[in-house]
Amino acid sequence: MKICKHFSGVLALVFLLTLCSCSSTQLSAGGKKKPKWVRERPVSNEYYIGIGMANKSGDNYIKVAKDNALTDLISEISVKISSNSVLRQFENNVEFREEFESYTKTKVKDEIEDFEHVDSYEGKDNYWVYYRLSKEKYARMKREKLEKAKNLAKDFYEKAKKAEEKLDLHNALNYYVKSFEAVKKHLDEDLSVFTLEGRINLGNAIYQNIQEIFSSINIEPGQELYEIKALSSNTTPVKAFVTYQKDGSQQPVNNLPVVFSFPELDIDKTESVNSNAAGELVCSIAEMAPKGERQKIKATLNTEVYFGEEKRTLLKEMFKNVSNVPHGYIVVNVSDLKAYFEASETQFGKNMPSKPIAKLFKKELSEDFFSFVDEKDNADVHIKVDANIIKGKKMDRFNLHTAYANCNISLTNAKTNAEIYSTGLNNIKGMKTGSFSMAAQDARKKVEEQIRNQIIPDIRKINF
Repeated sequence: MKICKHFSGVLALVFLLTLCSCSSTQLSAGGKKKPKWVRERPVSNEYYIGIGMANKSGDNYIKVAKDNALTDLISEISVKISSNSVLRQFENNVEFREEFESYTKTKVKDEIEDFEHVDSYEGKDNYWVYYRLSKEKYARMKREKLEKAKNLAKDFYEKAKKAEEKLDLHNALNYYVKSFEAVKKHLDEDLSVFTLEGRINLGNAIYQNIQEIFSSINIEPGQELYEIKALSSNTTPVKAFVTYQKDGSQQPVNNLPVVFSFPELDIDKTESVNSNAAGELVCSIAEMAPKGERQKIKATLNTEVYFGEEKRTLLKEMFKNVSNVPHGYIVVNVSDLKAYFEASETQFGKNMPSKPIAKLFKKELSEDFFSFVDEKDNADVHIKVDANIIKGKKMDRFNLHTAYANCNISLTNAKTNAEIYSTGLNNIKGMKTGSFSMAAQDARKKVEEQIRNQIIPDIRKINF
């Protein structure tokens, strides 16, 4: 009998300890019982649910939990693409799809309003937040925003059509882009509206009309071949003309932005020009082209003016692979200038007959701009180079030697004796172990790099 009583007492104690243990796992740090929504995710036909959790060991864990709850809520909102959406044309375009999906996540986050903070729970280690959003309210808010966006886009669209009829293509493109911007958050939805043209889908109509403008613009050179002299602006102006094909005739386009570039040359310089009333574009960077026959200058409609300068935008991705972005080519024959070259070069106070710095500079100039003459009187330009390398210090502990290079360069107009370019490289430090000669070689190498990367590009900008 005593054994049974003792055993019953043990069972009671175990039961009590188990009960206490279970209860402690259901309580928060403040003694609050863990709510059911923490233990089991709620399911609702009326609400989008967002549950967020953050570890309390992190900084700003309450904010992190709230952000996670909002992100979780957003993930419940699915995006369905309308059957007549312009996005259907880009289903196989991976980059555009990625850009749109990224944009859509931002769009949904910006759209969410009036979501409720239902509850929060602070456990021993984690903090939890519970948000919900009425599906009915969200659907109504989306409809209201869509209608507002469509009305604004329709207004811009009709202004674009009127500008296009007047051949004001610059404003037409601007208004089409504004129309697109008004509805870009809704590209996955039905963007049908009634206009003077009848019922249209704004997304498709904007895209098609921009393409039609592009395909009707022509950019052509002012003449088949231009003959110019390197670095010289005193030649026939290099021109291109912009026209628009309408009703079987080519008409000049005013105020259209075009960018000139050198697609086949190692020249990163570009020039943006707007056409005048005659559709004329003057290319002032043509003289930067190196000497040679049939050098190409590309003239392209500057779409960044309309689509934005950001590397990736929805419009840029939409038109990225469109082959009919207006462009044309100007072909130029570039003749060289005659130059007389003189140089002096020393190393540690002694003349260097090989003149390595001057030799490299002369080689770079001959590749792009000049041919060299022996008689000063036969030259268009006089070029002078003075270079010297001096000893620095020796660090005996490391057997480390230093040397310093200096180089002065000037270009003078042979006819007017006016200096057209002058620069200097001073105290370019070379450092090597072994000898001062090795340090001098290092300094010389750095000077040569600056000649290629800095001085030659600067000379390319000269107007002789």
